[in-house]
Amino acid sequence: MSSIPTLPARRRRAHALVLSSGIAALTLGALLPAMAHAQDAPAAPVATDEAQQTASESLTDDIVVNGRRQRTALNEEQQAIATIDIVTTGDVAIHSQTSIADLAKMLPGVSVSRDQGRNQSATGEAQFVTIRGFDTSYNAYTLDGLRLPQTSGNNRAISLNLFSPFAIGGIVTDKTPGAAKDADSIAGIVDLRTPTAFDFNQSFTRARVLGQVAGLALDREQEAFGGAIGLDAARRFGSDRQFGIYVAGYYEERGNAAESTAVQNDYKPTRANSGNSRANPNALTADGVQWNFYNNKIKRYGATGAFDFRSDPIDLFARVNYATYLNTNTMNQTALRNELTRGQTNPNGGSYNAAGVYTPLGINPASYFRTEDIEQELFSAQVGAKAHWEGFTAALEGAYADGRFDQPTRIEAAYRGIAYNGTTTNTGAATEGVNVDLSNPKSPRPILSNGAIAYVSSLDRPTQLYVQRGYDYLSETKKTLKGSIGWNNDSFLSVEVGGLYEDADRSGRSLAPDQTRYRFLTPLQNGTVQGPSINQYLGYVLKDFLDYYPARPIKVLSRAQLDAQVRDYVPLIVVSQATLNQGLSSGNETRKALYGTATITLGNLEVMPGIRYEDNGFRARYYLNDVNGARFVNAGRDYDHVDPSLLAAWKPNGSLTVRGAVRSSYARPAFDLLAGPTRIGEPASDGTVTITQPNPNLKPVQAWSYDAGVDYQMGVGRYVQLAAYYKDLTNFIVSTASRSASETVGKITYIRPVNGGGGTAKGVEASGRFTVGDMVDSSFLGNFGVGGNITYQKTEANYVIPGSGTRTSTLPQAPDLIYNAEVFYAGGGFRTNLWYNYTGKFLAAVQDSQPDIYVQPVGELNFGAAYEVTDNLEIGVSARNLLDQHTYWATVGKTEKYISNDRNGGYLKTGRVFQFSLTMKM
Repeated sequence: MSSIPTLPARRRRAHALVLSSGIAALTLGALLPAMAHAQDAPAAPVATDEAQQTASESLTDDIVVNGRRQRTALNEEQQAIATIDIVTTGDVAIHSQTSIADLAKMLPGVSVSRDQGRNQSATGEAQFVTIRGFDTSYNAYTLDGLRLPQTSGNNRAISLNLFSPFAIGGIVTDKTPGAAKDADSIAGIVDLRTPTAFDFNQSFTRARVLGQVAGLALDREQEAFGGAIGLDAARRFGSDRQFGIYVAGYYEERGNAAESTAVQNDYKPTRANSGNSRANPNALTADGVQWNFYNNKIKRYGATGAFDFRSDPIDLFARVNYATYLNTNTMNQTALRNELTRGQTNPNGGSYNAAGVYTPLGINPASYFRTEDIEQELFSAQVGAKAHWEGFTAALEGAYADGRFDQPTRIEAAYRGIAYNGTTTNTGAATEGVNVDLSNPKSPRPILSNGAIAYVSSLDRPTQLYVQRGYDYLSETKKTLKGSIGWNNDSFLSVEVGGLYEDADRSGRSLAPDQTRYRFLTPLQNGTVQGPSINQYLGYVLKDFLDYYPARPIKVLSRAQLDAQVRDYVPLIVVSQATLNQGLSSGNETRKALYGTATITLGNLEVMPGIRYEDNGFRARYYLNDVNGARFVNAGRDYDHVDPSLLAAWKPNGSLTVRGAVRSSYARPAFDLLAGPTRIGEPASDGTVTITQPNPNLKPVQAWSYDAGVDYQMGVGRYVQLAAYYKDLTNFIVSTASRSASETVGKITYIRPVNGGGGTAKGVEASGRFTVGDMVDSSFLGNFGVGGNITYQKTEANYVIPGSGTRTSTLPQAPDLIYNAEVFYAGGGFRTNLWYNYTGKFLAAVQDSQPDIYVQPVGELNFGAAYEVTDNLEIGVSARNLLDQHTYWATVGKTEKYISNDRNGGYLKTGRVFQFSLTMKM
């Protein structure tokens, strides 16, 4: 037996660099390694009319430049054989979003999601990005072409809230990557691009300063203010300006609040003997209700640098990026639970009354506190060269990346006591319970008697039941080497062959908070220390909440007191070494690839056939607990995949491009599904225990994709793009909604992920932009414009449910409808935009005995305006979520009728965010 070990001091590389060393030190850091931009789309060319750009135009680097979409990005989209979309991210003056994921929503077909289990919806920021609504595991995520470390255990998603628009110049989605790019990308590739000196028309030094206020936090008298500062500079030098260097550093800190409501537990069938809840989708009764209030303190800081040398015989490039994201997250919960406690009885003999109607008894006023602190860190360095002579090219690139995603402190505290049962003495046969009114689908409300209200409204009861603390650490280092050689005959044919070697080392440790529970003395349990009541804590009682203030007040507790409890009491709990071992895992994963492509030019037609071979292998050591006992085991598996592709583009003139693509791809199972830690649940009332284990024999998901599209340019600031797609998947596994095969031995049930089923997706996509421009003879009207995009799709997936056969539903995380609409103006030193984003309903999780979890549609209206006071100073104002719409709304079933329980999100609002900015150019 051993006590909980002291948590190791985590690396904080380059923190002092970011916070104190300034631009001079960043310049030195910029001379480290990197690689070039996407392979089949050349580095963005300098706009042909650079000479007519003003200093403001070349430095703003935004989507709208004097009424025109940034021309270099649009040119790259048009010239590529693949279907790519680009959004530039540097314009913080008219965008209040300081998270890359939220800006990615502007791209056609891009939707976002969050980790509900870690309270990340409460930040008001998106966390994950996915193409065309596919599960995040089906995307490949790169930074300047480098695959990023994957530090999410149960899927291969990358949490993009780590990145800031102060350091990322653009987001590129490649929806039809050819054989020269990663094949484990069923949905496509999301590439984040570092700015370079060659992206700008002139050298500059720039400072951007933001001030923010979160409206909801301000209304609730919580920490609401924040701000950011970013410094960057670009220089071109040399006899032919062949050298370029770009450096940037940034720091952001802000506070926000969020509030949500949900039901307490899974729904129960309203009528007895009518089957489970899934069999009664329109006759369910809520079991308890709860209200949550969240505080977040977010810090985001980092540095980036790019060095380039470009000449006729050779190009050299280097990139270095460092980024940190910290979120101190706390949740205070008030709840009314349906339960009876000591000395109370149920006269019905069960949850259903004599008429067979679900009638829970007992009203237990409860409070709960949880922290979900997050620490993310990424360091990446890339270096490369590309030589070209007489039609031949040779490229070699190397990269190193180190990432981590940690929860160093997960605190939980619960407050429960004697329930109210409706009698004078509060003992004996109960007469009252929590009846929940669901007539307002966004606001479940308990129906209580005056006696019950008086009982639950007192914060002097109950006292604290327990306090506990756990942790999660997960890190991955990734080393990559890739190269290619090619030959190009400008008139007819070009060929390229290349390869890749990628090696990733992964380690993790976790401890569930339940394993460290310190129990206080209460009427319900023995203990040596009397726990305090909510009233005995320092804190602030909220005066308002959503559209309904509950009968039991919500108090925001002093976190310092809870931190002190953790220090004083949790170390008294002895945790066995076997329990600590359950959360340990380590492994190595390699990926090797060979590819060959050719580009055949037949007049106005370009055809790119290609084939890619990828070989994958993993080796892991983790703790396994089964009928043979508890022990560390070694596991491993090798699998390969051959993926042909054919891309084509017909360009009869400078305005029209018609594209088509057919390609094979796959998705690797998440590492924890293959070799993750064993998770052992608490014993049930009958003594049964559930043990969740990985399955090292999982197969990769396979897919064939078919795409077609048309791109038509109608002049400066006017274009339309249309696309259609179809995907066919087999060996279906989706981590956010995966079903597992179970095996029961005695009183132990083993749950393991399995392959099974298939799925399809078919959709259409349209995007466009229209500026009045030179169509009217008016300097004022000519600067107005509208733009937007829309994606509509139908998906289908077959889920293999153990004991229930195959179930047909939609693909998880795949909205049926996504669209953006924008109105903008730019002229005379003034620019403004009004942007609305809409994401339709989607399946969030497949359930067994309960109806599936769906996320209802969400919209967001954003406004921004900026004015160029002088050639060197611009001021901006912006507002996010002007209509104060919800951030997240999960339901049980497709309709809005039944709000979900809290771990699935419930109904949550984060309010409006207002921002003021200054951009100074030197």
